[in-house]
Amino acid sequence: MRKIFGKIVVLSTILLLLSCDKDFNTIGSEIIGDGDFEFEKYSVQNLKAYSAATGPVQSNNLPINSLGIYQDSYFGTNISNFVTQLELENTNPSFGIDIEIKTNDSVYLYIPYFSKLTAVGSGNEANTFVLDSVHGLQNSNMSLKIYESGYYIRDFDANDPSEFQKYFSNEKSLIENNLIGLPLNSSSDLAQNLEFVFSNQEHIIYKTNGNGQYIDNQGNIVPEAERIVKERFAPGMWINLDKDFFFNKILSASSSDLVNQNNFKEFFKGLYFQVEQNSGQTGAMAQLDFSKGFIDIQYHSKMDVSSDLKKNSFKLNLKGNTINFFDFTRSVNYETALTSSNPSSGDQYLYIKGGDGSVAFVDLFGENDTDGNGVADELDQLRLNNWLINDAVLTLYIENQNQKEPRRIFIYDVDNRRPLIDYIDDISTNANPKLNKNNHGGIIEIDSDGKGVRYRFKIRNHINKIINGTNEVDLKNIRLGIAVTENINNINFSTLSYPFNLPVFMPSSSPDQLISRLPVSHVMNPLGTILFGSNTTDEKKMKLEIYYTKPN
Repeated sequence: MRKIFGKIVVLSTILLLLSCDKDFNTIGSEIIGDGDFEFEKYSVQNLKAYSAATGPVQSNNLPINSLGIYQDSYFGTNISNFVTQLELENTNPSFGIDIEIKTNDSVYLYIPYFSKLTAVGSGNEANTFVLDSVHGLQNSNMSLKIYESGYYIRDFDANDPSEFQKYFSNEKSLIENNLIGLPLNSSSDLAQNLEFVFSNQEHIIYKTNGNGQYIDNQGNIVPEAERIVKERFAPGMWINLDKDFFFNKILSASSSDLVNQNNFKEFFKGLYFQVEQNSGQTGAMAQLDFSKGFIDIQYHSKMDVSSDLKKNSFKLNLKGNTINFFDFTRSVNYETALTSSNPSSGDQYLYIKGGDGSVAFVDLFGENDTDGNGVADELDQLRLNNWLINDAVLTLYIENQNQKEPRRIFIYDVDNRRPLIDYIDDISTNANPKLNKNNHGGIIEIDSDGKGVRYRFKIRNHINKIINGTNEVDLKNIRLGIAVTENINNINFSTLSYPFNLPVFMPSSSPDQLISRLPVSHVMNPLGTILFGSNTTDEKKMKLEIYYTKPN
């Protein structure tokens, strides 16, 4: 009894540790077959894995978008631009009469970054934050220009109104050929335009009177040292925009243009965020939830002719249809690796790169079919063993440990464009939702130096279906895909602009397989990793290990 209780305590402790909020697993954790849990192990002999470039990808209405410049030490240079529609905070607004934007009024844009609070400031001092999801040199500047867009982003396909409109990552000319006027972020503060950086500074608004003077809670004018905090904003893009433009475009607009969101989006078609690399600067790239951003238009007006001027504000939310555009210049080495990839024999290394980069494909159990039954010989033998499958682990080792690796990769069913059953059955959650389904895996494992070493997937249920399934669907040996993931909870798929064919691996007489879609979460993440593939003698070769119990 005591021994059983001890096992329960150990298992409970393991589950508790697995629920901790961290972005990685430590090498050596969750080793299968240790201690009291000994199983026999079989290493699959016939694995074949190879890479393929995706090309331009569908990139409209992504949950997370990238903006900026990221120079990857191996893959190349990414430049991400972005366009979004806007929505009125309140439709059919009334701004009053004698409307004006005074000198001390502001029109500003705020888009929060992903950040973590590390220290709380005292009194009216700023809190301290560190930024998350910023890649490259955070303090490296770039040119940022924000334009009015003259292109209407459609909801539905003009040729087939029953289908949602698809826009692709290489279609920025649709927007750039329809820009209106000069950049709206024309402040003399170069950090808001020509020398823009992703700052980790908190933004604080202090209490002021109508003349811009600092006041206390009783309305008395106070010196700067005694100013009162009115509102705090976590680090984010904070940019002053052209006041005259928004006075004319919004505060002076016809009521018919502001009566509802549809009319407004036809009238003000959106904002385009364009970045350019500055000389001598590498730039940086941030992943952002633009839907949490807004434009605050401060102005003064009267309610009627007998009232006094009063300060007011009106918000435009960065919501509606969006498109993320990628200018990706591949390095010579990366281009060579992709063009020399070999689906017939497999690759020495696998190149997995988010955005419009590349994914990997894995074929299990080989193509040898000596009896001609359409099933690989190795799989035939495994089915004859009648093993009880206790676990199955696919391990992929990282080749270049000097890269900035993605925190997580994703394995999926290519044939049916969906996650594996192990993903669906894993109900584990975490305080950080990106670490949900931790048991299924794919989270980077690091060594004592903090370098990424490998990714592992537990795919016991998937392998058990293939070996011990009871119907034709379960017995099918499907092709697997491996992609970068920004959010493990998002299992939607995006369309490729240029679908491509791969040879179907079993049976060999089948027609080529058309690859036309890939996970949306892969498109959202700009990072990449190089993994050891199947066609190598290195000890870090990709491996699939099946843990089993023999029948009595």
